[in-house]
Amino acid sequence: MSDTTRTGPKTWFTPRRIARVAILIALSAVGAFIKLPSPTGTVALDSAPAFVAGAAFSPGEGSIVGAIGHLFSALVTGFPLGLPIHLLVAASMAVFVFLFGLVARKLNVWVAAVVGVILNGVGGAALLIPIYGVGIFVTLVVPLLVGSVINVAIAVAVVKVLDLTGLSENAKRKKAAAAKLDAPQAETPPPA
Repeated sequence: MSDTTRTGPKTWFTPRRIARVAILIALSAVGAFIKLPSPTGTVALDSAPAFVAGAAFSPGEGSIVGAIGHLFSALVTGFPLGLPIHLLVAASMAVFVFLFGLVARKLNVWVAAVVGVILNGVGGAALLIPIYGVGIFVTLVVPLLVGSVINVAIAVAVVKVLDLTGLSENAKRKKAAAAKLDAPQAETPPPA
């Protein structure tokens, strides 16, 4: 089944994409309950589905899952930093996962893994420096790095499986590109 409708042009919000994002958000909500020790209590396995979506399907899908996944994780702990701060963190997660997805598409998932860990682990902690000072960075950087490594490692493993089984958009794009290369080329007549 393709992402096009029978009567109209390709749209981004297809039923397949909406269902996929909903399932990944549900997995993020489950991951929000799997906490890693941290001072805020919001470091969890909620972003692995977002990184999977960003790398295997599209950076936009990953952004949606990442933002909502963080909000679920913060909700479970009662928004310890306050709702406005968690909205800011959710927005930053959307950006981090989008960039992770772009790097995975343009380069590869291994480079994206390094980018994702640095953005989520160090960038996520640094984001709070203007609000809470350097102390919050020092307090959160190690738990966020550990959480990022675990979430990204899970995501890379899942993306590799999805690629191997042909279920990711990456595999579909590669298959389409290979088919295009194998297709017979129309011969052009020599100039007269």
